[in-house]
Amino acid sequence: MFIIKEDFGTFIKKYPITVLIVGVCSLLTILITMMGGYTEKNVVLLGAYDRDLIHNGQFWRLLTCSVGHMSYPYFFLNIVSIILFSWPLERTLGKVKFVLCYLFTSIFTTIFIHFFSNIDYVAGSSGFGYGLLGMYIYLSLKFRNQFYKRDRQFIFMFVAIGFMMTLLIPSVSFSGHLGGFIGGIIFAALVFKKEQQVLFST
Repeated sequence: MFIIKEDFGTFIKKYPITVLIVGVCSLLTILITMMGGYTEKNVVLLGAYDRDLIHNGQFWRLLTCSVGHMSYPYFFLNIVSIILFSWPLERTLGKVKFVLCYLFTSIFTTIFIHFFSNIDYVAGSSGFGYGLLGMYIYLSLKFRNQFYKRDRQFIFMFVAIGFMMTLLIPSVSFSGHLGGFIGGIIFAALVFKKEQQVLFST
């Protein structure tokens, strides 16, 4: 299910939203490197969530924080997850709904952080990544017969390991990951209201 069979050029043509998200995240990582690396000043300058600035009306940070990151390892882990999990959903939802998925889960994650954590500033696309996982959990339960058993097992294992790492690594935002996961479940429930072919077993 998650094995990419297309060559690079075909992948770009078939999954442009996934490529765009990865591209923007990568561009910001290049910019922050040119600016001197991952410091609080640079991360906030490039659109990170900042509690005080949100209170001052910079609500656009609710979205822009999802394309920045806090460190190189964090960036690489998130990018791999996005490439792995995004394209099957982009194929199933179509471009417009997948854009809405990205916007909804990313903003929902940041709002969740704002109200249910004491974090002063943060950036990262892991909220969107966990939103994708939330969608897969919902879909693998609602459309169980359309998923191979090994794919369902992989999804549940990945979610379990992900939240285990979230709890064990102090610098990771549990509220961000949980918020994204819940947001993904909500979005999937809104979009997939009736039995339909979700194309995951093909």
